[in-house]
Amino acid sequence: MKNIYQSPLILVFLLFLSSCQIQDEMTDGELIDAIINSDQKIEIIESDLPNSAKNTIEIEMPDDFFDKGNMDVNLGYEISLRTIDFLAMGSKSENIYFDLKGRELKRDKNEDGKDDKRDDKKNNKKKKNCFYLEYPINLKFPDNSILEIADRKAHCEALKNWHKDNPESKERVVFVFPINIYWVSDKEEKTQYTVNSHEEMREIHAKCQEEKDKERKN
Repeated sequence: MKNIYQSPLILVFLLFLSSCQIQDEMTDGELIDAIINSDQKIEIIESDLPNSAKNTIEIEMPDDFFDKGNMDVNLGYEISLRTIDFLAMGSKSENIYFDLKGRELKRDKNEDGKDDKRDDKKNNKKKKNCFYLEYPINLKFPDNSILEIADRKAHCEALKNWHKDNPESKERVVFVFPINIYWVSDKEEKTQYTVNSHEEMREIHAKCQEEKDKERKN
């Protein structure tokens, strides 16, 4: 009689069942820690993520973009993000984690008896942006080169490539002013503004933060 375990399809099916069982038995926090400590992770690209994970990054983290990713086939995904936010453009954001189906993993604040500040920061980011850039824009890099950026995708790729090629760089990429933005009101009404300097941009960021603080209080 043929041994059923010799069938590749059976082995894949059993591996899938084993992975599901592992995930079902773990809390999100335990699963995050298991992914962090795993020595079985393989490098992935953004297109390898489940659609639900990609949607979470795009919709709930509008200032962040995929930088690097790793996956443990039995546990889930570990994703490194960078930000296009003006005040920290190109800087690393908090890592995020997903299970194999693409559900974002979140630590339970009561899991270790204290609040998890990482989740607090992440929840703050999961807000609709107050304003959006109007492309094209120009970016100035620390080597004094200037690059015209056609859209958000090109913006993210330019930052990702710069930091990949210059991992030790402490200087940040900056806007070449003036730039245009669209301020979005609570009623989804858009108003265009021209921003002429870093100082004006900081004022806009401060105003945006005030709006987010009001939302949290309500």
